[in-house]
Formats: sequence, C-alpha cells, structure tokens
Amino acid sequence: MSTSTAAPSSSALGAAALSILGSMVAIGVAALGLLVVPVAALVVFGPPLLARL
Repeated sequence: MSTSTAAPSSSALGAAALSILGSMVAIGVAALGLLVVPVAALVVFGPPLLARL
C-alpha cells in the first residue's frame, strides 16, 4: 500500500483556483456596489450644482 500525499490532486488545485477566482469576483461586485451611491448622487445633484457655477 503506497499513498502519495506530496502533490495535491488536480481536482484540489482546480477547486482552489475556482475559490480564489470566486473571491475576486465577489470583491469586484462589492466594489461596484459601493460606487452606486456616489454615482446616483452625482446624477441627482450634479446638474443643479453645475448650473450654480
């Protein structure tokens, strides 16, 4: 009986890569979500502020 624990299996490497990519996508979605409020404020308040200049 020989068991090899030196190298992880390809499925484990694939799962790790998908986990990292999923985390990156989640961080990107959260960052875009944080931009919604400033962009909405700019759309609502931008034209009146520019008209006062």
